[in-house]
Amino acid sequence: MHRHAMGKWACGSVPRQLMLVGHVPTQNTKIQQQQLTSMSSTAAAAAAASQEQLASVKAAAANTIHEDVVSPHEDHPANPTRVIAIAVDSSKYAEHAFNWAINNIVRPETDQVVLMNVRPTVSLPAVYGALYVDFSKEFESIEEANKLESHNLLRAFASKLPAHKYNIRGVALRGDPRDELAYKVEDIKADMLVIGSRGLGPFKRAFLGSVSDYLVHHLTVPVIIPRPSEKNKAF
Repeated sequence: MHRHAMGKWACGSVPRQLMLVGHVPTQNTKIQQQQLTSMSSTAAAAAAASQEQLASVKAAAANTIHEDVVSPHEDHPANPTRVIAIAVDSSKYAEHAFNWAINNIVRPETDQVVLMNVRPTVSLPAVYGALYVDFSKEFESIEEANKLESHNLLRAFASKLPAHKYNIRGVALRGDPRDELAYKVEDIKADMLVIGSRGLGPFKRAFLGSVSDYLVHHLTVPVIIPRPSEKNKAF
């Protein structure tokens, strides 16, 4: 009787309760398919964002500006024993750091001094609505003025040292001082960096951040921050 029943089902339709569940798309299966589709879309979006970020980094690297303004005298060796990087700007703190490094660290016979100055990136004003304003000439004018100021500053610091005695190089950078200095110090394989303290108070330091503090925590070489004496603090 059992065989007869099986034969009957084989010739006719199989009862619904005996159908394989895997062959019937249930509600749970549909939800799982939707989740997989959603996950695939999310992964694709993340991959696209990653590629876009990589392209942005490459574009930024292509626009990096590192200008050699001061070159060493031809009499100096191409491979110095040490490379001493000194960050300079127009402040008295930078001047103090420069003088301190020359008097206490630099060995003229064997060291190379690399002066570095970072000028800011010019930002164009935001324009709202349909109004179009061409700021290209103003942008180029400000960029050129900043470039000239940076180059003159590096030459002024370099001129304080006799070129025949000191192995001096001057490099002008452009962008965020923290990123540019960190990159260039590693790029020139500097043995140390000397940078002035801008004298920020605790509140301003916490709010604005400090270039020197950033470099202390991110560079793998010593960062020296000469601080002025009490009588010279009133710069």
